[in-house]
This record gives sequence, structure tokens and C-alpha cells, in this order.
Amino acid sequence: MLFRYRHWIVLSPFLFLAFILWGCELAVPTPADQRPTLTAPTESAQDTPAPALEQQAYTNQDFGFSLSYPAGYELQSSFPHTVNFLAPPGTPAHRERAWLTVEFTSEQNAEWYATRAMEEHANLGINITSSEQVLDGRQAYILGGLSGQDLSRQVFIVDNGILYHLTFVPDDPARGENYKQMETLYAAIIGSLRFLPERRAVPPVTDISNMIHELERALNARSAEDIARLLGDDFVFGDLNPTTAEGMTYARYGPADIIPLILHDQLSPSSSLALLYQVDWATVAGSLDTYAGIFPGEVVTPILAKRWGPNGAGEAVIIIARRFDNSLIWRGAFVLQGASTP
Repeated sequence: MLFRYRHWIVLSPFLFLAFILWGCELAVPTPADQRPTLTAPTESAQDTPAPALEQQAYTNQDFGFSLSYPAGYELQSSFPHTVNFLAPPGTPAHRERAWLTVEFTSEQNAEWYATRAMEEHANLGINITSSEQVLDGRQAYILGGLSGQDLSRQVFIVDNGILYHLTFVPDDPARGENYKQMETLYAAIIGSLRFLPERRAVPPVTDISNMIHELERALNARSAEDIARLLGDDFVFGDLNPTTAEGMTYARYGPADIIPLILHDQLSPSSSLALLYQVDWATVAGSLDTYAGIFPGEVVTPILAKRWGPNGAGEAVIIIARRFDNSLIWRGAFVLQGASTP
């Protein structure tokens, strides 16, 4: 024990001196060019936000709206009231990813149109999704999974007497790249759609359900102005009586002549018309081939009018025609003689 203690006594001054010298070395500042450089951590590829897609702007002064769509997509407009959006060139097969149709409406609530679309697809065994969204201060109703040549997503917006009806295809994730293109286009249009304070033109009616609704409303309101908006330049008016040798008689009229004739001679002052699209025509007098023969080469749709006539107890066949630009007009009416409405 004595031996170890003596060694400790001898070594202690040397250890103390070594600690002092080591501390002095630590206190000496490191030259600037020898100091380590601090580098900020770099973002990984997955943390870096994807760059925004370049957009192309489109403005329609006639019908009062503007929007943007992705660069590389193409826009086509065969008629003033319809705009088609195509996927970038080189896309295989069918390139149409959306179309926008504007049409006249007296309804100020887009929910009516969305409800009608859901009713038309209700019995087709498909799962329809629905949602609402405010676009530029207007309520938009969005339906997904609607049937057709492709499943579609449809958007209904009404602003200042115009229905803006957007259709996007295909609304089906199983369609891979086509579906991704649709989603990209959908996000761009919905995120940029704006309505202008003024418009230069009134669009036609293009949807058959809307046409029936507008015609029924105009007739029941006894509005010459609203009826005139739905007419073409030539109107065929006649009688159908299967019990006579003539069978059918008719004449052609211009808008200025047919409107007062219908309002004063064909409508009851107390009855409201009901226009029916889904009809068992086998139970209605006459033949659909008869009407097709009167309008050769035209695409016509018959509609059954209940409570027609001055006493509100008759029926008539209303003829709706689709013109080359896809617009609809009221083309004719044939009174069913001897028919009565309960």
C-alpha cells in the first residue's frame, strides 16, 4: 500500500499539468476555412409538391362564362352552345373527356335538373353518387356513375336563365389512364369556372326532358313569348280521326299564326296540360309511322298531351324535332278526335 501511494504522489503533478495543457488546446479557435460547413437537409422526391399543370383559358362572351383546362388537351366547338374537351393527341381511341352544353331554362334551381337525371337512371341498377358544391357563388349539383356509352359524371348549374350542364367521361376507375385524364380535366374546369356579369345570346333547349318541362310551363302560363322561343319557322297542326276516310288532315303555319290559334282555340282557360314522355303508344289512336311520314328525314319525338282542347278533356300528340345543331323545337301538334282524358 505504501508503494502505490508514493507513486500516486509522484505522478499527480504531471497529470495535473497534462490536463491544463489539454484544456488550453481546446480553447484555441479553429480557423474559418477549417470549420465544418452546415448543410440544410434536402427534400426527398416524395416531399416535393408536384408542379401545377399549365392551364389554357377559354372565355365565352355569348353565354357568359370562362374556364381553364389543362395544356395539351384540345377544345372543339361545332355549335355555339356546345363545347367539347379532348384528351391530348396521341391518346388511343376515343379522346372525348368532357362536354359543356348551355341551354335556356326558366328554372333557377339546378337541383330540379339533377333530380330529373337521377329519376331517369333510377331503374337501371347502377349506383349513382350525388353531392353539392358552390362554384363561383352558384349551387352546383354533381351526379356520378350515370349510365351511357361510358359511365359519366354530370354537373348541373343554373345562372341567370341558363343551364350549364357538364358531362365528364369515363367516370370509372377501371378505365385506367382515360379515367385519370378525366379527373385531371374535371379538377381544372371545376376549379376555374366563372360566370360573367353579361351575356350576348340566349341558348336553345337541347335536352328532351328540359324541352318538355319548358313547353308544359309555357303552355300552362299561356305565354306567347315563351311559346315563340320554343318554335321553329314551320309548324304543322292537324287532326287525327281514325274513324274517317281522311284519317288525318293538317296544315302548315308560321309562328305568328299558330300561337294565337293554340292559345285561343286549343287550350282550356281552366285546365292545366300534362305532357307525357313515357307512353304506351299502342293504346293511343293513330300510328307513330304516320307522324314520321309527315316529317321525312327529321328526328322527331312524340309527346302525349293530356287535358288538351277548349274543354280540357281531349288529347293531342305533340311533336318535338331535333335540328342539325342538336337544338330542340316544337314542330307540330295533332288533336286526337274522339279521345278523352279522365
